[in-house]
Amino acid sequence: MSELSRELQELYDQVPATRCEQSGECCVLTDAEYDEEYATMFPLYAAEYLNIAAYVKTYFSQERAEKLLSFTEERPRKCPFLGLQNQCTIYPVRPLICRTYAVMKLETISEAASKSKGNVPEDWIYGFILRESGMICPRVEVVEPDKLERHAENLIHSRYERELTRLSRETELCDVERRRTFRQASKAKRWPLRWTWGGFNAICSKPMVWIRSHFTSYWKQAILADGY
Repeated sequence: MSELSRELQELYDQVPATRCEQSGECCVLTDAEYDEEYATMFPLYAAEYLNIAAYVKTYFSQERAEKLLSFTEERPRKCPFLGLQNQCTIYPVRPLICRTYAVMKLETISEAASKSKGNVPEDWIYGFILRESGMICPRVEVVEPDKLERHAENLIHSRYERELTRLSRETELCDVERRRTFRQASKAKRWPLRWTWGGFNAICSKPMVWIRSHFTSYWKQAILADGY
């Protein structure tokens, strides 16, 4: 296990484990969600992208890996890692957004908000309630309830996000030529901290001939790269 994978796993282990009915609904956008600019597997942090890419290259067939790494849709209707039986094909390295989905319920959200009132800024609590209330699913069951209190604190205090931001800023995504091409196209000094699988693939995994010809126009249409 690489150092990056180890640090990510230590972070992920703080999230209560869950089990679900594997309906696949959280991995596929409805028409309404697509129109409202929702995205599957977003936000994906740069550090998480590298971790998943390494897993794909190691455990998938060459043909399947090449297909996944050439995938550049920024907002696909369906997560490219959703399997035929609605299973997650990268479950061991799935990103934080997938791990935290539906962990909190209305009652645990309310309880955590009440405990935090007066101890943190009100906008932290409001953001927590708004975000977690939008990710409730009755088909998800928490199997590690002892972790819920700390998990809620991490969410309210943005501890997960801060650690993923640190790891992503310490991570070098690509080589010098790709970095130079990205800077010329984006006018940004840094890589995006958060994007989507397809977005990161567009600069990290596509052949340089494609990047030289297409990345500038791709970037101009991108809407989800942030934090750079």
